[in-house]
Formats: sequence, C-alpha cells, structure tokens
Amino acid sequence: MPDLLFEIGAEEMPANVVLPALDQMAQMMGEGLDGLRLSHGEIATYATPRRLAVLVSDTAHRQPDREVEYKGPPAERAFTDDGDPTDAAFGFAKARGVDVKDLAVKETDNGVFVSVTVKEEGRPAVEVLPEMLTEIIGALDFPKTMRWGSLDVRFIRPIRWLVAMLGSEVIPIEIADLESSRVTWGHRVLSPEPVELPDAADYLGALEQAHVIADHRLRRQIIIEQAEAVAVEVNGTAVLHDEIAEENNFLVEWPLCILGSFDQRYLELPDEVIATVMEKHLSYFPVAAESGALMARFIVVANIAEGAADMVRAGNEKVIGPRLADAEFYIQADTKITPEQSLDKLRRVTFLENLGTLYDKTMRLQILAKWLCERIGADEAELATTQRAALLSKTDQISQMIGDTKLAGLQGTIGGYYALVAGEDRTVSQAIAEQYMPIGADSALPASMAGALLAVADKIDNLASSFFVGAEPSGTKDPMGLRRQAHGIIAICMDRRMHFSLDDIISLDMGLLPDLPDEQMPDIAEAAARLKVFIAARIENFLQAAEVSYDVIRAVLATSWDDAVDIIERAEALTTIRAEDNEFEPAVDTATRPANIVRPSDLPADVQVDAKLFVEPIEQHLWDAYQECAEQVVAALSDRSDYLAVWEALKGLREPIDDYFIQVMVNVEDEELRTNRLAVMRELDRLYLRLADFSEIVQ
Repeated sequence: MPDLLFEIGAEEMPANVVLPALDQMAQMMGEGLDGLRLSHGEIATYATPRRLAVLVSDTAHRQPDREVEYKGPPAERAFTDDGDPTDAAFGFAKARGVDVKDLAVKETDNGVFVSVTVKEEGRPAVEVLPEMLTEIIGALDFPKTMRWGSLDVRFIRPIRWLVAMLGSEVIPIEIADLESSRVTWGHRVLSPEPVELPDAADYLGALEQAHVIADHRLRRQIIIEQAEAVAVEVNGTAVLHDEIAEENNFLVEWPLCILGSFDQRYLELPDEVIATVMEKHLSYFPVAAESGALMARFIVVANIAEGAADMVRAGNEKVIGPRLADAEFYIQADTKITPEQSLDKLRRVTFLENLGTLYDKTMRLQILAKWLCERIGADEAELATTQRAALLSKTDQISQMIGDTKLAGLQGTIGGYYALVAGEDRTVSQAIAEQYMPIGADSALPASMAGALLAVADKIDNLASSFFVGAEPSGTKDPMGLRRQAHGIIAICMDRRMHFSLDDIISLDMGLLPDLPDEQMPDIAEAAARLKVFIAARIENFLQAAEVSYDVIRAVLATSWDDAVDIIERAEALTTIRAEDNEFEPAVDTATRPANIVRPSDLPADVQVDAKLFVEPIEQHLWDAYQECAEQVVAALSDRSDYLAVWEALKGLREPIDDYFIQVMVNVEDEELRTNRLAVMRELDRLYLRLADFSEIVQ
C-alpha cells in the first residue's frame, strides 16, 4: 500500500497560521479519503515556514468495487396492471445501464417503488484524488489571504510549488498556473536546488539531506535541546516559553541556537522588561542564572549552518542593544512623574465607547474592591492596600513603555514597578503588578490577597461593561478575552475561597456605569442575566476540566445560585457523595418524586402549606420530618456550607416520602386538599434544590 504525499510550497508564511492550517488539512484529507472510499493508514502533517504537507500511509491504489441500490419511480407508474413495463421503467433501466428485466419492486415506508442494484467498479486513486486535493487548497481558511500577479487565486502567501504523489506516481493537479510534480525544494541558502522524490515515502529523508527538518515536532525538540545546551555553557538556564519556542519553530527550517550577550548595564532594568524585549521584539530566549535572575545573555534561533554562527551572533548583538536602550529610555521618561501625578491624564483616555474614561474605571474599581473586601472579611490593611492599588492600577496605560505595542504585555507589571520607584508600599506595588493575573488558563494566580481582590474587581468590571453595551463574545469571536477573564475570576475565587454574590456585584457595577443615549440604554436586568449565563458556562467548563460528570454539573447549575465558589463546591461534594454513598441512587429517586408532581402543576406562587388540612397521619409525619430536615439544612449551609451534612439530612426524608406516596394520592379531586398537598411537594422540592436539582441526575 503506497503513501500519499501532498505538499503546498509557498513563500514564508506567518508563524501563527501554520498549525491551524495543518489541522485543517489533516481533517479535510481524512474526510476526503473516506468520501472517496479510499482506505488509508495514519495521517501525518509536516510544516516549515515554506511548506504545508500531509503524508498518509497505506493508501489504497483504487476504490473498492461496490453494489449500489438505486430507487426508481413508483411501481404503479413503472408497470401496468398486467405487469408489463412502462416507459418510466424503460427510462429508469436505461439511465442505470441495466435491462428492464433486472428491475425489482420494493416496498418502503413511503410506498412501493422500483429499484435496481448496480455493481460499480472502483476507480484508480490517481483519477479521483486530483479534485479532492485541489479543493483542499481552496478550502484552507486563513485570517488574511492575498492574491499575486494576475491570478484569481487567494492563499496566505504566493504558492510556488505543489507535490502530489501516490507512491512513485504523480497525481496530476493544477492551480495558480502550477502543475503538481515530484519536485520539492530544500533550504533557500544551504540547499537551494530542487529535490526530486522517487517515492512519497522518501519525503522526510530527502528534505533532511537538503537541510530541511520538515517534521515540525522534531524541529521544535531540536530547538529546545540546543537552547538548553548552549545555556549550560555559561552555567545558565534557557527561559523557554511555549509561545516563543513555537514562533521560532516556524521561522526556520534548519535550526541553530546561538548564544549572544549584551551590555551588563542593562541588567539594571527589571527582568520582566528585559525578557519582554527579547521575546516580543526579537524572538530570543532569555538566559537565567542559578538564582533565577536574568544574565546578560540571549539565545537566537538561526536558520543557517554552524559555520555562520559568529556572523549571526555579531549581528544580533548589535540589534539587542538599541532595543534595550529604548526600554531604558521609557523607564527614565515614565518615572519622572509618579503614578499618582499621572491620574489626571487618565481622564483623557477612553475605556470603552460611551462608558467614560480610564479614570472613571479606577473610581469603579475602588468601590468594587471595597465591596469585595467587606464580603470576604478582609482586614483594614488589606482594604487600604486594595483601594490604593485600584486607584493607581491603570496609570501605566499612559506610559511610554506600554505605548510600545510590543511591550504592552508589561501592563500591570511595569505599573507595579513604577509604583515602587515612586515610594508606594511594596504590597500596593505587588497588587498592581498582579491585577491582570491569570494571563492564561494555566497561568499563575495572584500571590497576594490585595492582588487577588483587584484582579477580580477588574475582570468583573470588564465583563459588566462589555455586556452593558452589548459587546459580549459571539461564536469564536472574543476580542476582549472575556471568556479568559471569566475563567480567571473563577480560578482566583476558588484559590482564595472567595464567597460573594455575583448577582449583587454585577448589579452594583452596572449601576456605576454612565447612562447611554436613550436609544442605546440597555435593560440592565437583562444584561446582568446574560452575563450570569455567560459565567455559568465558564463554571461548567471549569467543572468539566475537573472531570465532574455532566449530569452533576447540570444538577447544581439548575438550582438558584449566585456564588461561583459555592456552586463548584456543591458539585465537588455531590461527586464525592455519588462515589462513596451506596444509598445515592435510591435517595435520588426519592428526591425526584416531589419535583415530578409539583413542577408540571399550575400551583400559585403564594400558596402556603396548611397543616390543618392534613387528613392522613403520614401527612403530618412527613411535614414534621420536613421541618426538622429544613432546620438541619439551614444550619449546615449557614455555618460552614457542609454539603455532606446537607446530604445526610436530606437522606432522612427518604422513608417518610416513600411511605407518603404509598398511602396518599396528591392529585385528588378535592381542590383544597390537592392544592395543600401540592404545596407540601413544592416545599420538599425547594429543600432538595438547596443542594441540587436531582431530576438532572442520570442513573
């Protein structure tokens, strides 16, 4: 069984588009081969800055033969009452290339029809593959595409060659005035000659001979190993962030890590500034000493042979100096005034359209931070630190450092540094630096309580403001990173076990926002409800990542809740109970019985239970058991949110509820009696809902 190779060669592509394009190619290749009925083995992808390739092992030479049943006209139209074929039968037979005698009458759900089974001979793979491969090129989705010359073809960069082979045979396709062949190309400088492939299976080996590591996974590993090795030469450790390693991986075809140095005086700059200059401006790897502090060293990933290392090193050492000098100048200029003196300039910086300025935002942050401090019982020192940090939190937004878009990722970090330089307390500086944490799903959380409080307040305000003006995410579009920020709120709150009402803080925040023009003014309650649903979806993702089952997640989210930590702790407790309590399933069955009766009813909201209307002794017994259980549940929740104790209390209702349903009919004809019994069912249902909606549990 031969290998199938499909390579698109192009001018150097942006590093960030390569992996998404490979994923698309692999998916389309698999779907295309399956659609063509061509069996195949593993689908592997390879890429460099100049090529996207798919190599499929053990691909069938040809399609298998098959028998296909075709449905024809209704039998009553195809044959006369005497059984003679009509023109409709003859026409159908001719269209399918069979004799009319081969037609069969078949009864279906939609009536009786004529049908015929035709044996179709499979076609050679090289005949059916060209159209599919051509479609893949046109279907690749890039953020931006371009046209070149007079061609009406769009791609991320101009296409320069195409390789399409099944084993040793070329698959003929044509696009952008190019015809496919068995010729690929090696390294631009080290092996600029064409590389002819005898067979698709020779792809990786032939390119390596031409100084191209086409396997991007291997190439990335080589970069990491080389970087670690050259750092050890100076007793250092390479700082290898995934983002920078991935970027370098798709900037080179034949990687060579080279160690360089810069003037020691730049080590007076904060390490975060040095590292950001290296990574964002230059795609270098910083080098850290044993202490963790950065050394006056960097690692550049070159696309060249070892003989040119000295020239590359010298060139990059000339480049890094001016970049660090720029950062040095920014700090000198920015620290001429204190963060507090910068506050007034925030009045001239718009936060969001129609929602005031960054100064207005800092005022809201102070109010939100104070509200949070009061809810979690923060002490006076934490309150003072958090409010001071909130006041100064956005002053770095008007700094020259953040004005350099490549260094904008230093927001918060550089603000904390500037606050420290200005003489602010170190705790205030740390909180300012931590306000944007966590940056990603697995990133570090704020280490200080003030930083955690400020980070939650800032993210809440961003979410509330966006939903207030209708700028929430839609589909895959989330330009403000609101999903990430909502996840950050949940992660911080869980880390610190911060209990507070989401409903209350969202309402407070939206109430602080300026009024919009009448025609744009939203329904605040409706906007807050949308935001609550949005946060609930992030809680669901958080619990899924923690391997909580989907029905438990639905069961807790279906209750009335407004505390993110509480709902997550409930889900975790319910998961433990389910795993450890043998009585879980029968107790759930009992819990759903009141819900199944009362929820479909039209019981008025104001109906109360009247014990005087109880007829059977079991009714009073159940009501007494309910009241005792309710007291236990309230005590367990108000004191320490002991969900295991809540569960144990609720289990005590199992026997009286089961006995009740044996002896009592709820939906009796007597309206007064029926209403009272439904009211009892509603109270039981509400009590169970203090823990979960057990009707969502799948057994």
